[in-house]
Amino acid sequence: MQGKLVVFEGIYGSGKLIVQLVNQLRDALVKQGRVVYQIDSPDSGRAQFMGVGELDGSWRYGRFEPDFFFELAGRARVAAVSRDHMARGEVVLCKSFTLSSIAYAALKGHDWFREDLNVLEARARGLTSAGEVSPDLTVFVDVTPETAARELGASLSPHFVPADLVRQRQIYMEELSKLPAGKVKIIGGSQSADAIFPEVLAAVQSALG
Repeated sequence: MQGKLVVFEGIYGSGKLIVQLVNQLRDALVKQGRVVYQIDSPDSGRAQFMGVGELDGSWRYGRFEPDFFFELAGRARVAAVSRDHMARGEVVLCKSFTLSSIAYAALKGHDWFREDLNVLEARARGLTSAGEVSPDLTVFVDVTPETAARELGASLSPHFVPADLVRQRQIYMEELSKLPAGKVKIIGGSQSADAIFPEVLAAVQSALG
């Protein structure tokens, strides 16, 4: 039985709620007899927090932003690991994937996120080799920018300002609208994890078949 990849996305500040939902989902699926594997997909935003911008991005043909390479390496790792687990029929739960990369790059004004990132990242996910890995379901936990800003508190700056969260949500919505309707579920994030979990579980069960 071929496994499935379920991805959770959300703006900065939604992470705590997403972690709670993923943990609840894992436990519920395990109780149903499914084998579940969890993995984090590092995005450019987290790369900046880790100091990747300090790395030397020079090479013989010019210079690339260091987080560009981080994106490709991170996605290749996630795709390879996910592919192995799905081949064994497991359900892979991943926190942030391709959309988080696009949202961050667009938010920071990078000019490589449309063509370079999309094409090279697809190759990193196996487009030309082992078969491209793409989500069977993307769950967007729609936490409001105001709530996210309160959750982040002082950690929001100096990297971002509250207006960035508004723009980030707009970018996510634009990208989500491009995905097949049957592979996207937008969940309102204004309530607790316990309150919205039944909706999340129902959407994932439908995707798993």
